[in-house]
Amino acid sequence: KEQRSMSDSAVANLLGRLEQVASRLEAVERQLASSGGSGGASTGAAAAPQASGGAGNAKSVADFDALVGQYIDKYVELSSSIAPIVKQQADLVKEAVAAHRQLLHVASQSKKPSNEVFAKLLAPFSALTGKVVEIRDKNRASPHFNHLSTLSEGIPAFGWVGVSPTPGPHVDESRASSEFYSNKILMQYRHDQSEAGKTNVAWVAAWNTFLKELRQWIKTYHTTGLTWSGQADAASVGSGAGATSAPAPPAGGPPPPGPPPPMVMDMSAGAAPKADAAAALFAEINAVRERQKGGKTEGLRHVTKDMKTKNIDPSTAPVVVPKKAGAPAAKKAAAAQTRPAKLALEGNKWVVEFQHNNREVVIDDPEAKQTVYIYKCENSVVHIKGKVNAITIDSCKKTGIVFESAIAAVEVVNGTSIQVQINGKVPSILVDKTSGCQLFLSNDCFDVEIVTSKSDEMNVVLPGKTASDDIEEIAIPEQFKTIVKNRKLVTEAVAHV
Repeated sequence: KEQRSMSDSAVANLLGRLEQVASRLEAVERQLASSGGSGGASTGAAAAPQASGGAGNAKSVADFDALVGQYIDKYVELSSSIAPIVKQQADLVKEAVAAHRQLLHVASQSKKPSNEVFAKLLAPFSALTGKVVEIRDKNRASPHFNHLSTLSEGIPAFGWVGVSPTPGPHVDESRASSEFYSNKILMQYRHDQSEAGKTNVAWVAAWNTFLKELRQWIKTYHTTGLTWSGQADAASVGSGAGATSAPAPPAGGPPPPGPPPPMVMDMSAGAAPKADAAAALFAEINAVRERQKGGKTEGLRHVTKDMKTKNIDPSTAPVVVPKKAGAPAAKKAAAAQTRPAKLALEGNKWVVEFQHNNREVVIDDPEAKQTVYIYKCENSVVHIKGKVNAITIDSCKKTGIVFESAIAAVEVVNGTSIQVQINGKVPSILVDKTSGCQLFLSNDCFDVEIVTSKSDEMNVVLPGKTASDDIEEIAIPEQFKTIVKNRKLVTEAVAHV
């Protein structure tokens, strides 16, 4: 029996090693397919970068391809099962990852370029990143806003290529921002055993795991920043990338035409004026030194008494023209009116956006399954006459909300001078990144749970014990003291007596 168990473990070990070899071969196959061409010409084209960049660099790109194949491809596939808008963003993310991969390939084949060339190499990825974020900004009222925000907050992780000497923490920061929204998706579907619930949980796992594995990949190959380890010119390698990335033609077809000659970027034209300016500056300095050989003031213009500031007649002093009053205010007012005000029911969500100086925004008879999303309102008051599921107040300023009851929670984010009045009951209130928040509670709402983070000037207003008593205003603590006690952290609010 012992001998048989040993043979079984040996077979299991062998199978595991064969699976690892198969995954690496698939990654290399994808890399060769993405580099284009066919037959001996493609083999030579694929072998040339490896010869110039070294085996270590080829392995780093191949390992990155393996991460993309394992997690990004799965994320894109799952996105098509969630919603068209999520799939649209996922396609842009896939293009951005491909552009990022091309930059890694250039870095493995060339030496470190100038800042101007590096900016040109980054331009395609930067443009795609902007489109990923733009989809989220244009669909804030979408029911899949958390999905879109997960990617728009996580995609900046690829900016590690411009961070040194510690690019890893940059990825961690982007992943933390992304998980703020992905955790909301997990909370929504954690108990959902339907196919849709499992798809959303797997979608979150694919993206989050990719960011974690990307951090480890950077630690292995680019610990102190993007490594440029080849000898080729980055501009020529980058310009020839488009020709080598085309897919291979179908079998039996005519061979594709040869790639165009690599573009030679001449940087000397921009450097010539700088060199001439520097030469002129040093020539002028040397001329001053020659004039001053007879004395430090030799060659300098003599300043007479009437030129001194203290002797200038005030009536002849230059007149300072003041700036036109009201111009900045007019610009701000025009900018505030660029987006039209909106009050609409979209599915099960009431959307209240860009309300300015409107104190009569009313939502009549909402249903309990509906939510309310209030965005970019200023100097306005929103009245919700009925019970709703949840309320979110996002990026508002000097805005008040009066409502009866909410089943889930009230969330205040990125606000300034917000007032929330609860006439009925709500189980929890969340305040995040808000400066100035007044919470008016009813007698039925004393069991509410209030969670605050990165906020200040927060107060809870309680009604009097009797109808004739005054209201009671209590400040929410903002300052805390933490001590180490029995190898544990003990935190308590600081009380000023």
